[in-house]
Amino acid sequence: MFKMLQDGKKQLKTHLSFAIVGAALAVSASAVAADPVKMYANDAVPPKAWREGTQTQGYVIDATREAFRRAGVELQLEAAPFKRAYTQAEAGEGWLTGIFKTPDREKIFLYSEPVGVDEVILVVAKGHEFPFEKAEDLKGKRIGFQDGASYGTFFIETQKHFQGDADSNPRQRLQKLLAGRLDAAIINPGEAALAYQMKALGEPMEKVVVLAKRIAVEPNYIIVARSQEAAAAPILVKVNEALKAMAVDGALEKIMDTYRR
Repeated sequence: MFKMLQDGKKQLKTHLSFAIVGAALAVSASAVAADPVKMYANDAVPPKAWREGTQTQGYVIDATREAFRRAGVELQLEAAPFKRAYTQAEAGEGWLTGIFKTPDREKIFLYSEPVGVDEVILVVAKGHEFPFEKAEDLKGKRIGFQDGASYGTFFIETQKHFQGDADSNPRQRLQKLLAGRLDAAIINPGEAALAYQMKALGEPMEKVVVLAKRIAVEPNYIIVARSQEAAAAPILVKVNEALKAMAVDGALEKIMDTYRR
C-alpha cells in the first residue's frame, strides 16, 4: 500500500513537472508571437510614405497597416531616411515597406505580394526639355535621385549613362534642378509627389516639365531579409493572404484613391 502511494506521488510530480514546463513553453511562445514586427518606411516620398511631425502616413503605410491588421500581427512602424531604413532591413533589424523589386535585392530579401504601385517620373526645368525614350538618351546628363534607391531594371540601365547626383530627399533635388545644378530630377511616386514638393517649396508647377517617358511604373512590396526567414516566413504567409484579399476586395485601390485627391 505504502509503495503504491509513493508511486502515485512520483507520477503526480512527473505530471506536474510536465504541466509546468508545458505552460512555461506556451507562455514563452505566446510572448514571442506577440512581439510586434518592426517595420521601416521612407520618410520623404509623399504621398506614398512620409513623416509629418510624429505621424507616419501615405498610401503604402496605410496598406501595410491594413495588411498586418488583417493578418493579426502587431506592427511597430518607423519612418526614416531611406538609406538608413534600407540598411536596417538589410541587416535583419526590421522589415521595410514601399520597395521596388530588383534581381540584386531578391538575393537578399523575401518579398511580399504587391502593396501598392509606384510611378517614377523624370522632371526637368521648363525650357530645358530634351528627348528621352531610351537609357542612352541620358548620356552625360546630371540626374538627381534618392541616395540608395533603385527604381527597377530600366533605372539600373540608365545609370550606366548619366552622372548621378544622390541626395536624401526630393525637395533638395528640386531645389538643385531649379537652380540649374541638375539636368533632370527623378521623382516618385508620380506627379502627385511632384506637386506636393513644389507646393512645399513655394514654387509654381509651371516652372517644371514632366517628360513623357516614365523611369518606372512598378509595384511596391514589403521586404524582409532572408537571414530572418525562419521567424519571418510564417508572418509573411499571413500578410500575403491579406494583401491578396485586399487586391480582390478593392481595399488597395481605395487606399490609393484617397491619396490621389
